[in-house]
Amino acid sequence: MIKLLDPALYRSVICLHGTLPNAEFFRNVGLPIIAADGAANVLRDIGVTPDIVIGDLDSVDPEIIEHIPHIRIPSQELSDFQKALRYAEQHSIVPSIICGVNGGCLDHIINNINIFMSSDSVMLDGSIVGFALSGRKELALEPETKISIFGVPKCTVSSRGLRWELDHHTLQFPGFTSCYNRTVADVVVIDVHEGRALVIIYTDDVQDAGSNGYVP
Repeated sequence: MIKLLDPALYRSVICLHGTLPNAEFFRNVGLPIIAADGAANVLRDIGVTPDIVIGDLDSVDPEIIEHIPHIRIPSQELSDFQKALRYAEQHSIVPSIICGVNGGCLDHIINNINIFMSSDSVMLDGSIVGFALSGRKELALEPETKISIFGVPKCTVSSRGLRWELDHHTLQFPGFTSCYNRTVADVVVIDVHEGRALVIIYTDDVQDAGSNGYVP
């Protein structure tokens, strides 16, 4: 796995009800764990106890919250993810590592990404690492790493070190995106001149048409 995550840069882990890392990950990062409602069930199944469970608590096993701190927020104006993120912000334990974004129905996933884009956190979901980026970011990556960049909703981006470079390109959703790009250098530089970009990086080797230099 490419080392994109430095736990020293983050102050908590927020777990959503999707695919979560294994128990070793949580032991190694050593950060407070916030479970958004039903994510506490997934954590229990891998032998991890969150520091707190937050949400409307309609999905979490009642036996779990008998033994650990929890906050029930019944309001439906905010999602459980938003409630967990707001708790982290109020307790000055942001930015966070957000796990489990890619879980549930498609509309749920889209909404999770919508919420993620308003934060300065990092997304970790299986072999995917994601950033909500404004300004410049330098990434140490293996050549041929799969990377996608989206404007959410719109941004102007330049790059250095990609197979299909961007030079003040306008990316937007819906609209033109830099999907399924590939790295060709050890260090990739992404400059977001205007707006905010969603950068998705696959840390595992992905074999597809893009790995052979095919331009769709």
